[in-house]
Amino acid sequence: MSLLAHVGFFLVLALVICVLGAFYSEAEDGPALRSIPRRFRVFVAACAAVAAVMLALETLFASVR
Repeated sequence: MSLLAHVGFFLVLALVICVLGAFYSEAEDGPALRSIPRRFRVFVAACAAVAAVMLALETLFASVR
C-alpha cells in the first residue's frame, strides 16, 4: 500500500473520530457541526506532533549503524 493510501485512511478515520466526539460532547447539532473543522485540525496537528516527536526520538536514541 502506498503512503498516500495510508494518509487517506488516517484522515478518514480522524474525521470519524472528530465527528463522533463533537456529537457526544455537544447537546445541539448546530454547535457540534460548527466545531468539527476545528476539532479535525487540532486532532490531525496533535497526531502529527506526536509522530514528529517519535521520529526525533527514534533518530536520536534508536538509530542503527
